[in-house]
Amino acid sequence: MSRASRPRPVRAGAAAALAALTAATLAACSAPASAVPTAPTIDVSVDRCGQGWTDPVPGAERFTLHNSDSRAGEVYLTDAGTGAVYAEVDPLAAGTTARMDITLGAGTYAFRCAMEDEQTVIGPDVTVTGGPRTSPSPVAAVAQADLLDATRQYQAYVSGQLPKLAALAAALRTDLAHGDLAAARRDWLPAHLQYERLGAAYGAFGALDDAVNGLPNGLPKGVADPAWTGFHRLEYGLWHGQDAATLRPVAERLATDVGRLKTTFETTQIDPLTLALRAHEITENALQFELTGRTDFGSGSNLQTVAANLDGTATVLGILKPLLISRDPQLPEVFALLAQARQDAASLPPLAKLTTAQREKIDAQVGQLAEDLAPVASVLEPRRVNQ
Repeated sequence: MSRASRPRPVRAGAAAALAALTAATLAACSAPASAVPTAPTIDVSVDRCGQGWTDPVPGAERFTLHNSDSRAGEVYLTDAGTGAVYAEVDPLAAGTTARMDITLGAGTYAFRCAMEDEQTVIGPDVTVTGGPRTSPSPVAAVAQADLLDATRQYQAYVSGQLPKLAALAAALRTDLAHGDLAAARRDWLPAHLQYERLGAAYGAFGALDDAVNGLPNGLPKGVADPAWTGFHRLEYGLWHGQDAATLRPVAERLATDVGRLKTTFETTQIDPLTLALRAHEITENALQFELTGRTDFGSGSNLQTVAANLDGTATVLGILKPLLISRDPQLPEVFALLAQARQDAASLPPLAKLTTAQREKIDAQVGQLAEDLAPVASVLEPRRVNQ
């Protein structure tokens, strides 16, 4: 946690099935420009949503979407019968145009326009005939309400874990109060791993996440800066010969900040829109920070931290599974890889002692997971298809 994350990429599978397009019109199912016919201009507005598609053909299709309304909006290409989404542009500003590239097979389609402050309008049905069913599989739209129950479940899970974290942090404080450095080194890891399993909640912890698990990056005095606090500050001292008197206030501050987490979290709501995003970010951060050794301040515990991160990912995915199972056909394979990577990370020696083959394997596993989990946020992004 306390890590920056990158924009999520798109995987062939669930996200390619969705053909998720941004306002910059990235097409997950685009065809080479030379293979795309002249683009029909599709009206995006309350009054004329979907007008302009008069010559439907199977194969590569390029649409020019023009928002003729006075408001910005979202536009979806959907299955006319079910409302499942093939592609989208969100948002499309008033008076602007955007491109949508997609390969279409035989079927009946409809554009749907969700303009600001208006109900969603469904355009005319358009039937494509004469070709095989080669379109990407559409993804059933998710309403924001669908994510509320999952978010409540995760909040309940985190609330149940915070007292355990507080007890482990208190044990660390007691160890150092008694001057027992060996016990503190022994008790540091389970406390830190307990925190790392809560990865999806870090956005709700705010500045306390930096206080509890921050790095010295950017601090004027680096590892010697008095503003550096938390687990990694304590790790540095425990594995770099600092005495109990020096580390006692660090452990006291950590125990206090962990206690504040519980109080803060009781009155904080996790944004339902971010829960699905965290499934990918936790794994991405494990790649960027743990598997590079950037967060090792002496304990050599990066791979155990990766295992804890994957525990957190598994918890999030388990809660989201009812929403994902019908939308992502690769989900069973993702769960299997997640379990194997978690088992391997927990059983491997420290990073510095890995063989080349071991290092390549764990890097490949976690890298593949980061790629496979990237579309989760896109697939579960709420869409105003039927509102």
